[in-house]
Amino acid sequence: MTTTSGQPARVVVDGHRYRVAADPIRWYERRAWWAEVDRAPKDHCPHLVDREMWQVQVVVERPGEARRRRRAVPEDEFRTFQLERDRTTGSWRMMGSL
Repeated sequence: MTTTSGQPARVVVDGHRYRVAADPIRWYERRAWWAEVDRAPKDHCPHLVDREMWQVQVVVERPGEARRRRRAVPEDEFRTFQLERDRTTGSWRMMGSL
């Protein structure tokens, strides 16, 4: 799930729901598109050159939490995920956790 501005707001990993608890960080990485794609139509695939990456700090979303006032979360409950957004489909892929 994303915010209206397109930032990640919630993440589901292995059936566990997490909410983004801090401002996510976005950056772009160059990719070896020539090793991933057989053909690239001219002027139709600007997203082949780089990929959109996000780092998010999340906490487990507890049942009913969205309806309740959010409590302060101890820092040791935070997890950090790195996500890639497919700009063609809008889908997300988890790249790893820190």
